[in-house]
Amino acid sequence: MIRNITIEERIKIKALHDQGCVVPKIAKHLKRHKTSIYRELSKRNEVGEYDYKYAQALTSGNMGRPGHQKPEGETIRLIEEKIVNEQWSPEQISGWLKLKYGINISHTWIYKHVEKDKNEGGELSNHMRRGKYSFEPREYRGKIKNRVTIDERAEVINERKRLGDFEIDLIVGPKNKGAILTAVDRLSRRCIIEKLSGKSAKEIKDVLLDAFSSYDYQKYSITSDNGSEFTLHEEIAKELEVDYYFAHPYASYERGSIENLNGLIRQYIPKGKDFNDLDDNFIKEIEEKLNSRPRKILNFLTPNEFCASMDYSMY
Repeated sequence: MIRNITIEERIKIKALHDQGCVVPKIAKHLKRHKTSIYRELSKRNEVGEYDYKYAQALTSGNMGRPGHQKPEGETIRLIEEKIVNEQWSPEQISGWLKLKYGINISHTWIYKHVEKDKNEGGELSNHMRRGKYSFEPREYRGKIKNRVTIDERAEVINERKRLGDFEIDLIVGPKNKGAILTAVDRLSRRCIIEKLSGKSAKEIKDVLLDAFSSYDYQKYSITSDNGSEFTLHEEIAKELEVDYYFAHPYASYERGSIENLNGLIRQYIPKGKDFNDLDDNFIKEIEEKLNSRPRKILNFLTPNEFCASMDYSMY
């Protein structure tokens, strides 16, 4: 029988990890398999650090009988944070919790939690991605024709070896009013940010084509989620002469670059900010600031500098 990691072990893991011990050494010290330690260290708090108290709260709130369980304490806080700050759907949260932490919380429970919060005068429902949504679970049912999944994406895209492979997304305003189109190059992290007047598939296509028309090197691919706003993907791919891919439903972790970009944008446009108060100049100021920000992953070059350093004859 597999023993669950105890709070005492978590304290030791934290101490050893902070001392710079590698995972195999920690595993040997605790007489655990290294896979268990890797999984444990993935339980990071809001600032990206392993915290034994946070990890214990995540686990203790969901131990007990197998299958879907009723969350408690820290897990509820985490669910609400993803709804409010990230506008994730209940399905996305449910899948992410299972993948990241091994926590089985049904999306049905999350819908009911939002409904209960709404009936008690709470604000969770205002951050749902759909406006007048139903509390019945919604799943992707193939409404986007001729989707090509991320499974078919070329390895050179996955390995981030060239400029011109993009991820795109929408940031939706409070109460589902207003939206911002975001795009980021997977290699350089250079971004494009455009304010939208609506969220129709046609406007998404037109704005994206216009934004990319002045981009100064070869474009190869675009990857997005399965939102209905991207139903004109074939027209986008044809006009831009790129390959277009869709991540798996409820798998935002497959589009880490755009998720990170959207988080950076939130530094300038905090949650609850009315998108109607934002003008195009302000949006472009944010774009320029982010493209001029040194990045550790680029050896502290900015995205603009990184692109300028590339040999364009390669593209």
